[in-house]
Amino acid sequence: MKKPTMNDVAKLAGVSQTTVSFVLNNAPIAISDEVRQRIYAAVKTLGYQHRTRSKKAPKSGGKLIILLIPNASNAFYLELIKHVSFFVSQKGYKLFVINTNRNAADEEGYLKFLSSVGHQIAGIIYGFTPSVTDFSFLDVRNIPITVIGEMVENPSISSVTLDSIKSGEMVANYLLGLGHKDIVYITSPPRTVSLSRERRLTGIQRAVEGKGTLTVLSGKNENEFESENYEVEIGYQFTLEYYKKQKPSATAFIGANDMIAFGIIKALKELNIKVPHQVSVCGFDNILFSDLTNPSLTTVDHCLYWRCSMAVDIIVNKKKFEVPPVINYDPVLIVRDSSGPAPKSS
Repeated sequence: MKKPTMNDVAKLAGVSQTTVSFVLNNAPIAISDEVRQRIYAAVKTLGYQHRTRSKKAPKSGGKLIILLIPNASNAFYLELIKHVSFFVSQKGYKLFVINTNRNAADEEGYLKFLSSVGHQIAGIIYGFTPSVTDFSFLDVRNIPITVIGEMVENPSISSVTLDSIKSGEMVANYLLGLGHKDIVYITSPPRTVSLSRERRLTGIQRAVEGKGTLTVLSGKNENEFESENYEVEIGYQFTLEYYKKQKPSATAFIGANDMIAFGIIKALKELNIKVPHQVSVCGFDNILFSDLTNPSLTTVDHCLYWRCSMAVDIIVNKKKFEVPPVINYDPVLIVRDSSGPAPKSS
C-alpha cells in the first residue's frame, strides 16, 4: 500500500502543501487553529508520518533565493516576480515567492522560519519596504537582504531604490506645464500605502503648492472594496463619488499606481468624460498593460527590470561587497495618450 504523502494531507485538509509543512514543522506563521486542527485530523486519518529533518552541519552556498511581495493581485508585483525569476534562473539559482499580504506579523514569522533553514538560502529579496525593522535574528552576512523599494535605514541591508519624491514631482510638474491647476490624487487605504506612495504624494504636494489645487482621495480600510482588483475599484469608485458629491472642477487625475489609474479611466468613460480632451489621467509603475489600454496611459517608469537585475546580482555576488550597497535609479516619465493640455475654460 502506498504511503501517504504531505500532498495527500494537504488535499484532505483543503490547504496548500506549504501550509502543511509550516504547521508540522512548527513554523512561527500566523495560521488559524481551525486550519491546524484540519491538518492534524488529516494526518491522523491518513496515518501520515512526518519526518523532522535532522540538523546536519550547515552547508554553505545555498542556491535558493526568497522573494517577498506584499500583494499578489497587483500587476506591478507580478511583473516583479517575472523579472526576478528570469535573472535568478539566469544565474543558476532557484526562486521561492512568499506573499505577505502586507501582514507584518506574517512577514516576521516567515523570516524567522527562513532563518531556521538559512544554510539552504542564498539571500532574501524584498519587493517592498520591510515592515520588520530588527533583523538581528537573521545572519545577514550569509543570508543577505536586498530591498527593491525605498532605502532602508539599516546598514546591514542593501537597497535598489528609486527617488519616489522626484517621481511625484515629475508627474505634477508635467501636468502643471500643460495648464492643469486643479488635480485629484487617488490612493489606497492608509494601512496598504507603501513608503513609495507616501513619498510620491509628498513630491506631488511640493510641486502643486502655490501653483494649483490638489485633492487627495483615499479609502478608510482595505476591506472597503470587495474585489480581486480592489485597486482598480478604488480608482473607479472614488472617481464616480468625486463627480457625485463635489462640484467637479478637476482637469487632471493621478492614480497612486497604474491599476488605480485604470479604474479612474473606466469611471470617466462611464461618465462620458473624454480622456484626455476634458480630463487627463496619469499613473505610476509603467506596468505592461499601461501601453495596451485605450487610451494608453501616461505613467512613470520605475526601472523595474534593471532594479530586479541589480538586486539578484547583489545576492549572488554578496562576497564582493564589504558594505551592503545602496543603488538609486531615476524615474522616467512616459507620456502617452491619456494626458494632454488642460481644456480652455469657456
